[in-house]
Amino acid sequence: MFYTLINQKFEPREAPDKGGLCVGRISAAELEKIAPVLGFSPSTVRQCREEVRYFRNSVEVYDNYSFGTVKRTTGDESGEDCIAIYIKRGLFLVVDIRDSDGSTRRAFDAALARFSPAGVTLEKLVFAFLDAMIEGDGKILEDKEFSLSEPEEKILCNNADDDFIALFLAERRRLLLWRNYYEQLIDVGKALGENENDLFSESDLRYFKIFTDKAERLERNVRALYEQLIQLREAYQSMLDIRLDNIMKSFTVLSALFLPLTLITGWYGMNFSGMPELSWQHGYLYVMILSITVALLLIGFFRRRHWM
Repeated sequence: MFYTLINQKFEPREAPDKGGLCVGRISAAELEKIAPVLGFSPSTVRQCREEVRYFRNSVEVYDNYSFGTVKRTTGDESGEDCIAIYIKRGLFLVVDIRDSDGSTRRAFDAALARFSPAGVTLEKLVFAFLDAMIEGDGKILEDKEFSLSEPEEKILCNNADDDFIALFLAERRRLLLWRNYYEQLIDVGKALGENENDLFSESDLRYFKIFTDKAERLERNVRALYEQLIQLREAYQSMLDIRLDNIMKSFTVLSALFLPLTLITGWYGMNFSGMPELSWQHGYLYVMILSITVALLLIGFFRRRHWM
């Protein structure tokens, strides 16, 4: 569907009009039909048919139009959406390649409704659409920051379980996807702001600077979350080291406890004929009481040292 700005309002059209500002959202199949009429390169049309895994956020500048691809991610491959954008004088075209959750359609509708038709320009439409694509991401990152506080509390309370490793790997992968996503959006904003083919008015280039600044703030938030995750991993490793130290301490205390007892049993297990204890009537009871006394003395010593 295309919308043409006529008499200060957008009117729907089946095809793009040559006069006035026109904006549209179409499918990849519809793009193949109108691309030759609009003079779009066949290579850009082929990119709109590529598999999702080949997509990345980028902008290609041609003589009379700019072509960009945007792969929107929420940190999970199942939720990735892919779109392509064509920007030409008087024309802003969104190619909806994959829209798993309807976010592309909502962003397109929000872009049309953001500015008054009386003062809308091509630059404002492009900015409004890209800005709508990252709207709400700050809240998502904020929720992610709070969700990481739960394993942090478990680690500090020494209650973290073995599932932390799986959680760490999954969160690390999501944050890396987010970081790459925002870094590429920054490149898109800067490429549009450079205005190599003079499609935009110099007075409205500030909108792309605003979008780039937003993407940079989101990218910094992701980096902060990544550093927080690394600190959680280090804290978890410290907790494991403390647990291992406690286990080794317990083994050391047990070894120190049984070492004198082993000496006593080994001493009286030699069975030399000259040993007087062998002929004692209560020799067995004597060795047993001696062993218990030594064990109790050692236990009392370890407790005073807080080793047990």
